[in-house]
Amino acid sequence: MSDAPVIRCRGLSRWYGEVQGLSGLDLEVDAGVVGLLGPNGSGKSTFMRLLTGLIRPSRGSVELFGQRVEPGKQGVFARIGHAPGDDIHLETERAVDFLALIASLGGDSRTESERRADEALDQVGMLEAREKRLDGMSKGMRQRVKVAQALLFDPQLLLLDEPLNGMDPVSRRQTLDLVRRYGAEGRTVVLASHVLHEVEAVTDHLVLLHHGRLLAEGRLDEIRELVDRKPRRLILEGEALPQLAAQVLAESLVTGLSFEADGRLALETRDLNRLLDRLVELGTAGSIHHMDVEDQNLESVFDLLVGETA
Repeated sequence: MSDAPVIRCRGLSRWYGEVQGLSGLDLEVDAGVVGLLGPNGSGKSTFMRLLTGLIRPSRGSVELFGQRVEPGKQGVFARIGHAPGDDIHLETERAVDFLALIASLGGDSRTESERRADEALDQVGMLEAREKRLDGMSKGMRQRVKVAQALLFDPQLLLLDEPLNGMDPVSRRQTLDLVRRYGAEGRTVVLASHVLHEVEAVTDHLVLLHHGRLLAEGRLDEIRELVDRKPRRLILEGEALPQLAAQVLAESLVTGLSFEADGRLALETRDLNRLLDRLVELGTAGSIHHMDVEDQNLESVFDLLVGETA
């Protein structure tokens, strides 16, 4: 049992009526960090819901730590932390109350539940915002609360579904540092994203899904060479964007930039990780309220691989 992979899927399939969510997935994942990559609708969220027992397979099986996953049975689920892609719905709650409520479902006292909540908030850099209501938070802050929710019970398997959406550069760095640390501690982290650069900073083990099917699995360097010459596009909302534009141009950090009609700043770069690191160093990250990454590289990878397997 101890030699079993952390995740083992055999012919794992899930259909929603006539819509294919996941089809015939055979996959094994060991301890460490794995990047689950795919466009929207590729099956990433369905895969995570199957792992957590939230939905049943239409066909096939999934095992965690050598135990078969079956909805309604506790067992292995105590070892899992899940930050879903869906937004938080208890919007009038304070962050600490929301997390304490989740913690109490495990049978903890109110005091112990609040202790767990504070510890989780501290891990994601949100302890100072413990009293803040969720409906008064930015999207990035709410994302960090969801990650904190996944950490409440010290999980051995951490499932993060698009956790970096809406986060500013500093929050992204903190979250990726946390993912690295969990992987280094011998835990397993599945980081789902549709953006290649988000996962390449923390792992070189990638699983690519496309239309519910496993398109490729392997090391980052095996697919990285396919896309290195493609630019990435970064969209920023915030303050002092003209000054920021001048700075990144002066330092040759971008290959192009433009201002959208709504005032957002669009940047193109061939080294997105370097640009994000420099934004933090410049101290401008705090003035960036929202950031989206359009990773054209990933689309190029999928277009190429789909063509090769057609």
